[in-house]
Amino acid sequence: MEAQGYSKKWLENAERRGLPSDAVAEIARRHAITPESFQILEGMEEIKDPDGKSFFLIPPGTSGHDARKATLMTFIVNAGTDYGKARERPADFPETPFSDAEVARIINRQKANRWSYSRDVRFVDRNGGRLLTTPNGMLMGLGGNWIQGQFSRRGGTTWGDIFMVNISTTDPAGQLRRIVRSGGAYNLDLDRVLHHEERHSRQWAAKGYAGMLRDYSWELVRELVFGKTNRLEEDAGLSDGGYR
Repeated sequence: MEAQGYSKKWLENAERRGLPSDAVAEIARRHAITPESFQILEGMEEIKDPDGKSFFLIPPGTSGHDARKATLMTFIVNAGTDYGKARERPADFPETPFSDAEVARIINRQKANRWSYSRDVRFVDRNGGRLLTTPNGMLMGLGGNWIQGQFSRRGGTTWGDIFMVNISTTDPAGQLRRIVRSGGAYNLDLDRVLHHEERHSRQWAAKGYAGMLRDYSWELVRELVFGKTNRLEEDAGLSDGGYR
């Protein structure tokens, strides 16, 4: 693989994180990753967090297909997250290293949640919100009109592969930049929040659209009426999500 642009950055990140070169070559071979695969990121604004990880702001009018591809390539170029870094409070789960299996898992999760790209990327765009790709292989967004605001509750809500942060702002792109550059949201570590929300994305993929709506509605009843722990939030990590 000729190293150029974000392709070179992927190789550098993989080496920095201790991924053997033969493992990188196998990922590239199995998933047909070439230097051209990273071109989708070239026209997007790169935003870096305090650890140097790359996020990319999705331009208005971007198709769901291109947003999905950019999301995958952002996951690949970062070659991992900093979820497992030592923090004030321990993380809920062990960190899963970047690997061929993780690339395959993200691709399969994207396929299962493809409606959130084909339908909801345009929905957010049409209603004035903004989205950016994350090192966790999902989208994060915020802002938009009153209609868009109905789809984000508490600190934020994940729909398929899209995590919508519940912050009211007239400058959604600027607010996303501030969140990434500060490395935090709602006084919570961004790496841990995104890990929590990515686990919700897995739940959407496993249960399907109707199944997730049904099961989460029931968990809310258990939580609010009977005082029980929300098992879907527990599965995503209560501490990571700021629930304890």
